[in-house]
Formats: sequence, C-alpha cells, structure tokens
Amino acid sequence: MQCSHCQHQIEDPEALFCAQCGHSLCRAGHCHQCGKRLQQNANFCDRCGTPVRDHSAPSSTATTQPTNLTLHHIAPLKGIIEAEVQHHVAAAQVKRSQERAAQKEKARQARLLKCGLNESDWIDISGGTFLMGSPADEKDRFENERQHEVTVDSFEILKTPVTFEMFDIFCDDVRRSRPPDETWGRGNRPVINITYWTAMDYCDWLSQRTDANIRLPTEAEWEYACRAGTTGPFWTGDNISPEQANFDGNYTYGGSEKGPSRGQTTPVNLFPPNPWGLHDMHGNVWEWCASVYDDAYSGLELLDAGYKEDDRRERVVRGGSWHNVPSGLRSAARNKLVPSYHYLRVGFRIARDVKRHEQQD
Repeated sequence: MQCSHCQHQIEDPEALFCAQCGHSLCRAGHCHQCGKRLQQNANFCDRCGTPVRDHSAPSSTATTQPTNLTLHHIAPLKGIIEAEVQHHVAAAQVKRSQERAAQKEKARQARLLKCGLNESDWIDISGGTFLMGSPADEKDRFENERQHEVTVDSFEILKTPVTFEMFDIFCDDVRRSRPPDETWGRGNRPVINITYWTAMDYCDWLSQRTDANIRLPTEAEWEYACRAGTTGPFWTGDNISPEQANFDGNYTYGGSEKGPSRGQTTPVNLFPPNPWGLHDMHGNVWEWCASVYDDAYSGLELLDAGYKEDDRRERVVRGGSWHNVPSGLRSAARNKLVPSYHYLRVGFRIARDVKRHEQQD
C-alpha cells in the first residue's frame, strides 16, 4: 500500500496513517477520520461521529461541515490522532537511525577484514587495579621488577601477536619490503624482524584504514593483560611447561619438567590462551610496548611514548621468546631495546582505544 499524499510505501496493511507524513489512509468502508470499519448504510461513524463520505457523490460533498455533536467528538480525537502520528514518525526515525548504525558497523568490519583482521580477533579488557612487578621472594626476579600498585583504563588488545598474514597486507599496500621469516613460514606465525618504528607505522596505517585508534599497549597494560587476574610468576601458576608456551624446553622453572626446544617461532594459536583469551603472552616472540623503559618504575610504564623519531630512548619489550629460558617469560620479567633494533625474536601485539572505538559505533 502506498500513501497517496507522499508516495511513502506503507508496510502495515492495517495502518491508519502514513508514518512519513501523517496523512490519513482512508479506505472504502472505513471512517476517513479514525479508520474504524463502518456499519452498513451508516451516516455517521459510531466511534467518532464523523459524517460518512459518499464516494459516489461529487467531491464538494466531502467538505460538508459536521454538526456540533460531531465537533464535540472530533476535538479530543484530533489530539489522539496527532499523538499517534508523532509516535509513528518517531518510530520510523529510530528505525532509520538503527539501520544507519548497522550499515556503519558493517562497513567498519569490512574495512577491518580487508586489513586481515576480524572483530573477533580483539579481546575487551576491563580496566582495574593490580600489583605490577614481582614479590621479593619470586624465583629469578630482578631488581627492576619493583612491585607497586597500578591502575589501567579499559582497552582492547589483539588475541595474538600480529602475524605475517596481517603484516604482509600492510607491506603490500604501502609498497614496503616484507620482513624475512627466517624460512620458518609466514601465515599465522608472529611477524618478526620488526623495529619499534615499523610497528608504529603499522599501527598508524591500520588506524587510518579502520577509523580506530590502533596503538601498541603500554607496559602496564601489557602486564595487566598477561596476568589476567593471576598473581604468580606465570598465568599458568608457579611454573610453565613447553606444552603451554614456546621457549627453550631444556630449562625448567618451579619444578616443571623439560620438554622440546623448538628453536623457532610457532603458530600464534598453537598454545592455550590465558584466562582472558590471549595467546602467546608467554614465549614465542618478545613484544614491543609503547612505553619508554624506566628501571625504577617511576610512572613511564603507564605512558605511551608515541611516534617521535628523535626520541631514541630504549622501549620496553615483554613476554620472552622461543629462545629464552622460562624465567625470562615470567609476567613481571622486563627487557629493553633501542627502537631501531630488529631481530628474529622480536614481534609485537596491538591495542585499540575503547573510548574512541565506542564513539565511532
């Protein structure tokens, strides 16, 4: 059915008014004022008292003035009709707004997919307060792991380190040489041989392609996500085995047994995720963080150093690698590298700003 006044397509066959313009949808055998079905041979509508139009008579008869009794009934009815029209118009506006939001979300996910990622690749991390660093009695700890209370805001983080499959799309798009994989394979293995600056370039590229704030996690965010609510040396507990992470299995920690030493990276989803769904937070590759290294933990662990090429201070790397002994994989273990350094044990993981992402939705 179509409105004769504005040509809007009416989906509801029982509609009395056009949701677009509010025009009455008069139908044969129904009151043209309130829409009620008329009794046979009726002269007036038995709901509102409006005179029945004689559709066979000249159009001028349709303008016959109602009696005083009719006006008495029409006055309150007009307010009801106007309210109903406003309700339908408001509902139509809400529906259009929802459709636009759905289309925008669909387009955003399509842009993300074009960059080699899915929305399901991200994990929401609720903000909170935790003890960063290690207690004095933790085995093989270092002095730079001073334990202190830290609070982080909510953020999103990739389930895995950035893979070759993801990174190669970036390289091809900006016509940059793909980093070598040391003949170990590409695909869903973590990208390696990446400097801090290259990781920042990737974040900037992905931010522009997906209209979201993509960045490296701060050191505090990284440890918070790695621990996933745990307080021991590893999210796995007091020890870790080569069946839980990729490291040098010739060495043990906390009573664990020896295992294979793979001597190279492994696919990022090979080992079980931590309680928050994150893979490879221990081992496989060291991961660049956005924070400048601060031996004393005086606050830089909470800050994002950003992209300043003249700032050549050492940046934090976390998590340990396939080459490290298990003590180097501990949640509190820290390392540092100059931002221009690249190596076959170093990759990165990305974070996404929650507040800006929600505003985009």
